Amino acid sequence: MSEPIDLHTHSRASDGSESPAEVIAAAARAGIHTVALTDHDTVSGWAEATEAATALGVGFIPGIELSTQVFDEQNDFEPHSVHLLGYLLDPEHPVLVEEMVKIRSHRDNRLQLMVDKLAKDFPISWLEVRAGIPEGATPGRPHIAEVLIAKGIVRDTTEAFEHILAGDGPYHVPHYAPTLETGIRIIREAGGVPVLAHPLSRGGTPLTDVRGPIDEAVARYQRWWELGLLGVELHHRENVPEQQPALDDVAQRLGLIVTGSSDYHGSKKPNPLGEHTTSPESLRQILDIATGVRPVGHMPAGV
Repeated sequence: MSEPIDLHTHSRASDGSESPAEVIAAAARAGIHTVALTDHDTVSGWAEATEAATALGVGFIPGIELSTQVFDEQNDFEPHSVHLLGYLLDPEHPVLVEEMVKIRSHRDNRLQLMVDKLAKDFPISWLEVRAGIPEGATPGRPHIAEVLIAKGIVRDTTEAFEHILAGDGPYHVPHYAPTLETGIRIIREAGGVPVLAHPLSRGGTPLTDVRGPIDEAVARYQRWWELGLLGVELHHRENVPEQQPALDDVAQRLGLIVTGSSDYHGSKKPNPLGEHTTSPESLRQILDIATGVRPVGHMPAGV
């Protein structure tokens, strides 16, 4: 009997549309046996999710999606955003706490600068956007998208991110993020398991894609593996399908844990819970390594 495991979801603690408890309830309705809450740069939803998971009999893996960046040495050290999932890390680890506060504070300021740019061409204000960010949530571009959608400027979040809010668009403002190497170190020091999130999203960055000779791709990932990277999120709707076999090959050669997930955001994205899942064996590897906190509830058979 299948016991689906979804290790990447978001709540209103960052940029999802549902509360942490509602995410857990949605997972229960979808037949997900075990779910991770991985909000951007915050662990503020863990307590509520834990309570809901306990009440509903859903296995819960506390997690985070940490903003990081890599620098392309071949192109004048151009920065590229890369997200790093961290599972079962100590939420009170001082370096982690300091980094989360720093990232979120910069996100807030960056968002206002983006809105100021947008306001020159569209009827949008920072007060409108700020009013839609729940207290304690990590500010992000989806909060701007909500206002753009409400005003009929774009149809949905996908259109907003492909055009007006595109990372290479005229309204984009970069935000502070630690290097990927620093993010890996922080998660490991906090007792967590770092897994590279959707590294082939829209083709990946020049450093995370796996096109070209496989040995070169292995060499790029091996550097992060040597620094403590433990896994890659292979099965994800944004990973370019043509590159996934090569990424799987890289993972097998380096002994990286392979995961899969939905990246659920409620109504903010079309990704359904359980769209992609993680094997019990991969979850067992994560549990065997993690020393920060323990999972909540019963784990699936084979874990």
